Amino acid sequence: MSRIAGSRYDVLLARALNREYPRGLRRADASLYARLGLTPRTTLGRAPVSLAWYDPSGHKLLLRRAPTPGRALVINELVRALVDQNYKLSRLTGLRARDRDRSLAATAIVDGTAALASGLHAHPLRGTPIDRFHQLEDSAGVGPGRALAAELRYLGGQTALASALRTFPQTTEQLLHVDKFLERERALPVRLPSWAGSAKLSFSETFGELDVRNLMQAFGFPDAAGVAAGWGGGRLSLYGSGEDAVAALVLRWDSPDDAAEWRDATPRYVAAAFPGAAVRDCPPLDHCWSGAAGVSAGVLGKTSVIASGPGSEAVAAGLLHVP
Repeated sequence: MSRIAGSRYDVLLARALNREYPRGLRRADASLYARLGLTPRTTLGRAPVSLAWYDPSGHKLLLRRAPTPGRALVINELVRALVDQNYKLSRLTGLRARDRDRSLAATAIVDGTAALASGLHAHPLRGTPIDRFHQLEDSAGVGPGRALAAELRYLGGQTALASALRTFPQTTEQLLHVDKFLERERALPVRLPSWAGSAKLSFSETFGELDVRNLMQAFGFPDAAGVAAGWGGGRLSLYGSGEDAVAALVLRWDSPDDAAEWRDATPRYVAAAFPGAAVRDCPPLDHCWSGAAGVSAGVLGKTSVIASGPGSEAVAAGLLHVP
């Protein structure tokens, strides 16, 4: 355990965060979020710097000298150190860049186990939609992660909880639903073509059930959990680049009814994310919206697509009919 001066502590923490969430990935996410209507970000959306931090790469517990961390924070990081000692947190290294959803699920169960011991909990949401989205993502551990840890401990004691630390949840669907975790239900694959319309795929990442729920909650949907619950698999992608880039969210649902529930929620999402957008019919898609950002959406069977940006109609149509 080391007490470190504030400026040095902040540098070490920022360096670790940049290593796990590289700038290039942050820029791609920022472009995607903007196309999804998640703007602008304010200081309210930034997670406060933790005053205690366990560094898995150096196997050290670091404490900020001033202001000093509270007892709960220190306990939280001590538990994370114990999890590392017994289950190897090195398995999380680089996971965020490879699989967003899997990384979020794995990190959340570790942080949730620590929160169960320390008593840390999520704070009320505030700020703009992007602020709230980031707050929800940052609190995955003290929210859904802690809930799964508590449920596993209730069902099977420490042995059941240890199973989740030994073999992390593979998706946030498993994180949110203990039955999915116990069954080890995998995500349905989502295949993205290299081209959609005249736009070339430039970036993509997994987008899980928790991401879908967070997106809806960021815009104040009271039924966000219900809308997201039928998630089967998903990817968020960018087609094209620069000002002409189109963000496309492709989701596979467990059933046509789940896809239809998403279809019904889409106009409410567009109205909240893109105020003033005018709706029109645009077969073979369900709806298109014109305005500052063109938005297009459609459902086919158990697959849904929503795209935003110049040329979104062609991109959405191309993705919805991928064989």
